[in-house]
Amino acid sequence: MNVLMLNPPFKGRFSRTSRSPAVTLGGTIYYPFWLAYATGVLEQSGFGVQLIDAPAQGLSSGEVVERVKDSPPHLIVVDTSTPSIYSDVKMAEQLKESFPSSFVVLVGTHPSALPEETLKLSQKVDAVAVGEYDYTLRDLALALDNGEDLRAVDGLVFRKGNEIIHNQPRALIENVDELPFVSQVYKRHLNVRDYYFAAANYPMV
Repeated sequence: MNVLMLNPPFKGRFSRTSRSPAVTLGGTIYYPFWLAYATGVLEQSGFGVQLIDAPAQGLSSGEVVERVKDSPPHLIVVDTSTPSIYSDVKMAEQLKESFPSSFVVLVGTHPSALPEETLKLSQKVDAVAVGEYDYTLRDLALALDNGEDLRAVDGLVFRKGNEIIHNQPRALIENVDELPFVSQVYKRHLNVRDYYFAAANYPMV
């Protein structure tokens, strides 16, 4: 199974993982560390993953689609924030139209706070992951790969026909040391020079 982990394009170098998601005057942009942790978990479980950070790489929505065409994703994960949610949903819709057999899930603070409302923004979004999604995505990928019932995936809210199903909440990760080191994920998927900490005048390492 191929998995696309996407920090979608919005307004220039929009930093979703900042304390207050925004485009900063100084150009600071943070790594997509939540996506990176989940990427590490998926890779550790044997899935092929492509992590794309569109704001850092200056990619448009069309360029994102072109980049993944050679390895069509079965599972598409789109990060979100409240300021960018409508744009994020449009990106998810564009990916679903380009890869109609894929399963599209939104993650991030906005769908965690408003899962049902987020799903209702588009029929092309299949699910949202609520809260910490590292193991939710792993379990979802395994369930999709094995044709299993998605009701068994804790932390998932998904669409089945006209019904929206809320699964059991996922417990918080008790031992964060069990997560893979994101530094290795950064090396495989990202370019350190794309991440700039303006206050200190150097790339974020």
